[in-house]
Amino acid sequence: MSKAMQENIKRQLHAQNMTAAELERRTGIPHAVVNILHGRSKNPSIKTAQAIAKELGCSVEELLSEGTETAPKQNHVWDQRLYTDTFNTLCKQIQELKLQPSAEQVAQWLTDAYNYALGNKDRNVDIRFIQWLLERAV
Repeated sequence: MSKAMQENIKRQLHAQNMTAAELERRTGIPHAVVNILHGRSKNPSIKTAQAIAKELGCSVEELLSEGTETAPKQNHVWDQRLYTDTFNTLCKQIQELKLQPSAEQVAQWLTDAYNYALGNKDRNVDIRFIQWLLERAV
């Protein structure tokens, strides 16, 4: 994930004519962007990823996805099976970790995990991505 994140941040910074220092100032997270871009931070926290995505005007899923530089953003038709599977997997992982997140946090995780799954070729839930999201919140 980190290599894709590096490339997506670089692409977004270039497209928006913004420096890494400016992005760090806007996010309020010193050294985070530079550490990611230089490979010193290979597994940033979800809060860091969310802050960077918010300032760049994209989703966490877009920030982490490989190949987003050539793929246009698509409006997918809602996939009820995938959404339900994502929700159930997310709930199970939250219970296993004994987390007590806010409703807003669960909604954000669900959105990020569902969008990430939509980008998978096989359109299946990526439990590793969900675990990554939740581990960053602990």
